[in-house]
Amino acid sequence: MHRLPRAVAVGLAAANIASVAPTLGADEYRVSGVRKVGVVRIAGHTVWLKPKTPVRRLFAMLGYARAGSEIWTEDDFGFEEDEDLVPALAHAFVRQASRALAGGPLRGYVNREDALPLVRGRWRIADQLTRRGGQPLPVEVSFDDYVEDIAENQVLLTAATRLLRLPGVPTDVLGALRRIVRVLDGVSVIPVGAPVPVVRADRRNQRYSLALALGALVLSGSSVEQRAGSVVASGFLVDMWSVFEDFVSAALREAFKPYGGVLVSQYASTLDFAGTVKIAPDLVWVVDGEVRACIDVKYKVEKHGQYPNADLYQIAAYCRRFGLRKGHLVYAAGESEARRIQVVDGPVVEQHALDFSRPMVAVADQLSSFVRQGLRSASASMTD
Repeated sequence: MHRLPRAVAVGLAAANIASVAPTLGADEYRVSGVRKVGVVRIAGHTVWLKPKTPVRRLFAMLGYARAGSEIWTEDDFGFEEDEDLVPALAHAFVRQASRALAGGPLRGYVNREDALPLVRGRWRIADQLTRRGGQPLPVEVSFDDYVEDIAENQVLLTAATRLLRLPGVPTDVLGALRRIVRVLDGVSVIPVGAPVPVVRADRRNQRYSLALALGALVLSGSSVEQRAGSVVASGFLVDMWSVFEDFVSAALREAFKPYGGVLVSQYASTLDFAGTVKIAPDLVWVVDGEVRACIDVKYKVEKHGQYPNADLYQIAAYCRRFGLRKGHLVYAAGESEARRIQVVDGPVVEQHALDFSRPMVAVADQLSSFVRQGLRSASASMTD
C-alpha cells in the first residue's frame, strides 16, 4: 500500500511503469507489477523506483551481459553501496569518462564531403557537373578528416548531456558533467531516437572502454516521455527483467558453448497443430534442429516459500510441446538449492534461484553447473 498524489498514480499507470489500483483510503493505492528501476518525475513529484538487487550487483549484471565477463570491479564504480540507480550511474559515468578524457579527446578519421576553393582528397566530378554547372569553383570533393567528432566521443557527450537533464543527479556530479561537455565542444550530439553508434573495441580506443560501456547504458535506459491528459512523466528507467534475462542468457550461452548447438532466445513456436497458439520460451538449446533443453527466466523472488504456479504451468507446457523430460526455471532470488517438482504424467521442473551476494563469475558458474547436470539428464533420456 502506498500513499500517492492522484496525479502520480495516474502517471505511473499511463507510462506503463506499474499497475496502480485505488483502495478505500484517501490517496492510497496498491502498486504492483513494477519491473523498472530508476527515477521518474510526474506532475512535479520525483518518484524513485529502487531495485530489489543492490545497485552494485545490478551494475555487475549489466557489465557481464554486455561483455560475457565481469568487466567492472568494485573500484570502477565510484559510488556508495546504498546509492540509488541514477546517482550511482552518474557517479560511475563521470569517474570513467573523466579518466578516459584525461589525455584529451580521442581523434579519428571521418570521411567528409564538401565544396572547397581547392582540391582536397578525391574530386567528385559527377557532383561538380550536376551542382556547379561546369563552373570550376568551388570544387566538390570528399576527403578523410582527422577530427574529434567520432562515434566514441559522440556517445560520451550524448550520455553526459542526457544525465544533465535527469532528476536525481547529485550536485557534485553536475559540475563534472558540464566539464565533460566543455571538453567535447565541437562533437555532435546523437539525435533523440537515432540509433547509438556501434563502437568496436580496439587498441586505439582502449582507454575509453569502461566509459563507453557506461555511456551506452545511459543511452539504452528507457527514456520516459508520457502525457496523460495534463499529467506529464519524464525520467530514466531500466527494465530489470531485461537486465536479468540478458545476464542469464549471456552466462548460459558461454556454458553451452563447449557442447555445440545453439542457444536461441525467444524461440518462436506454437502449442497446437493449427499453429494458432503462439509460444516463445525465453531460451532453448537447439542441436541439429531439435530442441534439447528449455529454460524460462523469471525476474521474481520467492514469496511465502514458493513461486507462482503459473510459472510451472508454462514450463510444463513447453516441455510437453518439445518432448522434454525436464525443464528449468531460473529466478532472481530464493532457496540456494534447486527445487525439483515432478509434474503428474509430465516433466520434472527444476527451479533455480541465483545467489547475487556472490561475484558475477560465481553466479555464472552456478548456471554452468545446472547446464552440465541438465545435459547428463538429457543424454540419459535419449538412450532410454
